[in-house]
Formats: sequence, C-alpha cells, structure tokens
Amino acid sequence: MTEVTAKQPGSNTPAQRPEPMIYEFQKENKVQSIPFPALASSIRRDPGLVGIRTVPTQFWTMYTIITGMLRDENINFTEGEFHVQQNSSKAYLTDIEKADGFDSKRAPIDRWRHDKVINLIQIPGVFAGTGIDMRNAAIGLTINKEGISIAFGMNVHECSNFNVLGGTILRTYSYDNGRSGETPWELLMHKLGKWIKGLNQIWNVQNEIMDTMKSLQLPQHESVIEEIIGDLYIRAIKQAYFKGGVTPFDTHELSNFTKEMIQARRAEERLANVWDIYSWGTSIMKPGIVDIGEIANNSNLWADYLTDRFEMNVPDAIIVE
Repeated sequence: MTEVTAKQPGSNTPAQRPEPMIYEFQKENKVQSIPFPALASSIRRDPGLVGIRTVPTQFWTMYTIITGMLRDENINFTEGEFHVQQNSSKAYLTDIEKADGFDSKRAPIDRWRHDKVINLIQIPGVFAGTGIDMRNAAIGLTINKEGISIAFGMNVHECSNFNVLGGTILRTYSYDNGRSGETPWELLMHKLGKWIKGLNQIWNVQNEIMDTMKSLQLPQHESVIEEIIGDLYIRAIKQAYFKGGVTPFDTHELSNFTKEMIQARRAEERLANVWDIYSWGTSIMKPGIVDIGEIANNSNLWADYLTDRFEMNVPDAIIVE
C-alpha cells in the first residue's frame, strides 16, 4: 500500500512550522506505487547538487509530452500507476527532520530521491488482425541511474506481461557497452512524435512478430530448452564477471526463469512454441520480481535473443528519418 499522508503534529514540532506531506515505504514492499504529484515533488537530480548523483530530470516532462501527443492523435489510453523501488530510493533528511521522527522509510515527499521509476501508459483494444481478439498495448517509461527509456510494447490480456518486440525502445543513454548509442533529447522528441503518429504500424509489426513466434513449434524433447538455459547462463556469467554484453536475465533471475520453464514443460506442457518461451520469460519481468529499471530493456533483449536463435525474419517496427 502506498502511504502519502499529512504529518501529525508532535511535541517537538513548532506550531508555526507547516506540516509536510509524507511518503512512506511499507517494510515488506520491495516496490510500491506512488502518486504522480508526490513523484514530481521529489528531489530533482540536477547537475551540481553536492553528494547527489546526476540523473536526467526530464522524466516528468516526458510523461506529460507523451500523454499530450496521445490526446492530440485521439488515441484512447489509460494512465497507469507509477512504481518506485525501495532499494533505489533515498530520503535526504536534515537533523531537524530526523529529530521529528523521520527516517529512511518515512520522510517528507520533497526529501525523497527515487533513482528508479517505471510507468505503463495502457492503450487498450489494439486491433490484432482478422479473426484475432483485440489486444492491449502499452508505452513504458522507465528511469534508472543512466537515464530515461521509452518502450512501445504489447501488453496481452491473459498475463499482462510487457512485451517489447521489434526494437521499439528509445534511450537517453548509451547501452550495452556502447553498442546502442544514446538518443539526444531533440532527436528523441522527433522520433517519439513519429512513433505515436505511426502507432498502427508499430502494433501491426509487433502482432506479426508475435504470430511468427506462435507458428514456430518446439520439439517434444527438452534439449532445446536446456540448450537455451545453458546459453543464457553462460551469457549471464560473462555479463557479471567478464564485462560481456547485456543479457535478458542475470544469474538470479535466470534461476527463477529456469524453474518456471521446467515446471511448465513437465507438468503443464504449455511450452508448445517460441511465443510460450518468450511469455514465460516476461512473466518474471515485473515490478517486485526484477529490477524495475531494466524491465523494458530485458523484455526487448529477450525478444531479440529468441528471434536470432530461431532465425526469425523480423521487420522494422517503424523507420524514422
């Protein structure tokens, strides 16, 4: 549960001092929601703040721009909750505030710094093709220690996984040891406008990729699953210890993924095609299970990994000059 409350007056609080609004992390919550006004009132990580790491502050502006563009294009959308991660949030308190009883879990809204934030703008009822039920889509906004990412993906009804297919992700920072360069703010705004105007094209391509994954049937024996898991483990170890390229799962996440896949294969026999493998992977890419700062990146990496491994011909979701 999100806690945003007015501070109750205490014996050591002078009457003339205004009561601040409070944001509180519940002890058991690794991730929890936060109202947008509270998020926008948190510490702005501008350059030059002594002792505070420099992180782009345009996230709040970006959210407003995207929702404005969607309204301008008459695109139906639902504003989803914002989530922050407890181990990536810090309260910067004065001695007076500490004396008032505030601490690292409970502090005035404007004393919090949230280094990792995720939000999904839901776009319901996307046409999925003749004879196919309508699907949901989403635009995911993420901030992490490096900067901001914006990802366009399908968000299917049955599992609500965020599926980033076809490379539809923009970042304000360099990624994968420089293999994916940063997008300057002005170019990002240009591309974002083109992408939103071309949403139908993006969804059509993502549906095509999804259907292609479903058409690729898996053999009944388990060797293909074991080969994928083994390859992913090697990649995860190289990433962790040898400065290898980024991977869809770290070693801890891969343990959860492996357990899910083995159980599905042996007990429920639900891993019939490549799409099933992808879905089981994205099922653990959710707030509270994995690092929220990497959910969109990892979903996209996972799709790229499978399309390469199964030699799928994937079209560009959209081309912007």
